[in-house]
Amino acid sequence: MTESTGTGGVRVSMKDIFEEVQRQGKLLDRIANSLPDTETQVSDHEMRIRKLEQKAGWLFGAIGLLGAVVGVFSVSLGA
Repeated sequence: MTESTGTGGVRVSMKDIFEEVQRQGKLLDRIANSLPDTETQVSDHEMRIRKLEQKAGWLFGAIGLLGAVVGVFSVSLGA
């Protein structure tokens, strides 16, 4: 694979580099194939956010309505 030149250096052949690049490419393919599908995760996340926004919208709408009703009654009662 590598051979020592006797001067403290190491000689690496083009074949060694090619084999290592091929090995790294196969490893990268395996990693990429083992990752979850991001498109599915993004759409699931968007659906959960939409549901949360809808619940918060109802809550803030109810609080606003309650505030308006209390305001009308407090003005009409002369408080």
